Amino acid sequence: MNSRTIQTLDSNTELFFDDTLIMSKQGVTRTIHPGKKHETPVLYPDPDKPWEHGGNDQSKRIHLYGTTMYDSEIDKYRMWYMCRMGPHWRFKAHTIPSLYIPRSDRNPSTFMGQTHDAYGRKFVENDRGDLTCYAESDDGVVWTKPNLGIFEFDGNTNNNIVWDFHGASVFRDNEEPDVKKLYKAIGFCRRYRNIFLLTSPDGIFWDDSAHLEPVADRENEGCFNVVHDNKTNIFRAYALARGTDKDKRRMICYTESPCLSGPWQPLSPMLSATPHDDTVGANKYGAIRAEIHNMSGFRYHNIYIGIAGLLYVTGLGSPRDQMPIDGPIDAHLIYSHDGINWSYPDAEQKPIIPRGERGTYDGGMIMGTATQPIVDTDGIHWYYTGARHTHGLDLKDRYKAIGRATWRLDGFVSLDADKGVVETIPLHIPSGDLHINATTTDGSIGVEVLSSTGQIQTGFSIDDCIPLTGNSTKHRIRWKSSVGAELILADACQPLRLRFVLNRAQLYAFCIN
Repeated sequence: MNSRTIQTLDSNTELFFDDTLIMSKQGVTRTIHPGKKHETPVLYPDPDKPWEHGGNDQSKRIHLYGTTMYDSEIDKYRMWYMCRMGPHWRFKAHTIPSLYIPRSDRNPSTFMGQTHDAYGRKFVENDRGDLTCYAESDDGVVWTKPNLGIFEFDGNTNNNIVWDFHGASVFRDNEEPDVKKLYKAIGFCRRYRNIFLLTSPDGIFWDDSAHLEPVADRENEGCFNVVHDNKTNIFRAYALARGTDKDKRRMICYTESPCLSGPWQPLSPMLSATPHDDTVGANKYGAIRAEIHNMSGFRYHNIYIGIAGLLYVTGLGSPRDQMPIDGPIDAHLIYSHDGINWSYPDAEQKPIIPRGERGTYDGGMIMGTATQPIVDTDGIHWYYTGARHTHGLDLKDRYKAIGRATWRLDGFVSLDADKGVVETIPLHIPSGDLHINATTTDGSIGVEVLSSTGQIQTGFSIDDCIPLTGNSTKHRIRWKSSVGAELILADACQPLRLRFVLNRAQLYAFCIN
């Protein structure tokens, strides 16, 4: 029995990732639902684009360390993804004036005879060839890489390169009065080895002159995924870091800020692999330990949902290419009530984006997801980086492409039962109609309304309820003897409990509106 105090609902949807709103349940199992993957990559390295595909002796890899969005102002899906050409100390370096700094034996780093940029900022490095590239789509499935003509690559401007962030979190700021700064991007720039902020009128032509200094402190590469929390009106960032344990395991740190330009709080440890993760890796892959390689998280209704990439370390990688450890990466669902303290749902753990069969483009690793998914009337679409290989493969054999996984609305977790009952804790319920997101298989799901002490309210019994039979993401619950806004009862100020009765059904969520 759940003894939590009375809670007040709002008009947002309530999910069932844990038992926060549940007083009791019988005959019910919580289930995690993996996304349905598009059958082929939606974006892949192009052999005709050497900034994406370095040739037979180099990697063929593009990463979604970046952002996808549907931009209603231009009626297009948009993606800012990352290419990595290098490391080029083994190969002839390409030239990208103003963005790329090949490795040099000289210290400090020197580019075309210069050690500082036009603003006096000292070059640090960029010899691994991080590049931010742009793609767009009419439907979110078929993507094009337009020739933008912004930067020269080996003397040719026919490319889709827009900057050189190691992952770009991009935002459209409709409250920005300066139309030249309507879009903003934040990310790690290897040229100066820190976090910088860019502005743009269109999301394509970027300018850093308004923010010459770093807006946050960060020395290492890896994910720095920033999202805006519209309920608290703050920006939250989830960053890859190294722990202080003997193995210096990868983990996720957290920072937040009231605006992209700062001030950002110092990065603090947030999410590490658990002993249970170690056990899973040992049993499943013979791994010696687990690490958290990447994470994305965002607010969805009244909860925060994330995907964490668990790297299961199976042994040493290829020292020739400076990849000291090997192992697969699985993508696991996590959730939080505050955006900082994260947990796995209390359910049988299985990857939320399954890896493909061996030899497929995502058969070795799910190596990161977009900062957050695109949510529309058709579902939830989360774009991700798939790797054919495991973490430590030789550089020449690495292949990464971008895929898409889709869920029904609210469809990450459900409560399932052949015959089961779920009762909520007492809730202050706003005026409105009760809707459920549920599906049944030759069965039904109905609801009855109880007082806070468990008495069935007159006219709101399970026998009075007109049950859902079938499948709906927003089904309005009605009772035979009640009309209008059914949950406006005789004494609406009193807390109520909801009892969901499941018969061969899956319950994903409910809301009042």
